Amino acid sequence: MKSDKQLISFGRGIIKEEISALNKLQKSINSSFSKAINAINKNKGFVIFCGVGKSKLILDKTCGTFQSLGISSYVLDPSQASHGSLGNIRSDDLFIIASNSGETNELLPILKLARENKNVVIGITSGTKSKLAKHSNIKIFYPNVKEAGDANFKSVPTSSTTVLNSLGDALAITIARSRGFTISKFAKAHPGGSIGKSLASVSEIMMTGRQIPYVNANLKFPKILNKIASAKLGCVIVKMKNSSKLGFLTDGDCARAAKKFKNLQEVTAKQFMTKNPKYIDENLKIPQALKLMNKSRINILLVKSKGKFKGICSLHSVLEFLQK
Repeated sequence: MKSDKQLISFGRGIIKEEISALNKLQKSINSSFSKAINAINKNKGFVIFCGVGKSKLILDKTCGTFQSLGISSYVLDPSQASHGSLGNIRSDDLFIIASNSGETNELLPILKLARENKNVVIGITSGTKSKLAKHSNIKIFYPNVKEAGDANFKSVPTSSTTVLNSLGDALAITIARSRGFTISKFAKAHPGGSIGKSLASVSEIMMTGRQIPYVNANLKFPKILNKIASAKLGCVIVKMKNSSKLGFLTDGDCARAAKKFKNLQEVTAKQFMTKNPKYIDENLKIPQALKLMNKSRINILLVKSKGKFKGICSLHSVLEFLQK
């Protein structure tokens, strides 16, 4: 195999075989799947994932997905089980144990303990008559799929691990859906990294209270300039007497006023402020706020909470947050 065409063809063939395996998995999903979902939802303790070799690596990822969705879980390494790790298991924990063949000997001590503790065991395997199937309360059988590639690769886990990975995703997302999962809950579980940043709202970075520079509507131009300079935001919020409405002034407004008015010393805020500024909701996601700033070519957004002015979101605070 030397030509680019042959390499591309072979690679596409691998993917095609794995797609075929996933189609078989989809058709195999039955009442055992719903039983597993219900058991996990009723479980009061941890969901403990356990597997050996490639299965463990896949379960590591599935466990991470569970955790990110707010499902208490961890991975138990069978090789460490005999060195004290089993002492952490409680009777209200639930096991999800995966093995392609279902005959992995390293899993036997865990299955024995689960039986003695009366822990619920969800066994995931293609071995319908295997030891794992025998000792599982809920049995999820996936098809005995052909590993991708020719005869040289029949012992390399490919299609089987793809099936296990997809099954883990199906369990995690179905459980989350059944529990009324929301994107805000996901954001709380991902405060850092690109996921957390993409889901964070402007309420997390906006300036509020004493951080907001206010001026009254009758304040004159020179003092407005001083206030804008000292606040270092490039803007001020204008309070109007006997009114709940607010005005808005930026350094750009001041520059335009300097060209418009002759006697700047006597010009007041109410004469050149924006009387009906636009607001964003405090729940707007930070990347969306940045997009709006870029589109409107502005550096400041006023933020409302439940219909009332709450704070200021600046371009500087947005970029600082996203670049952390």
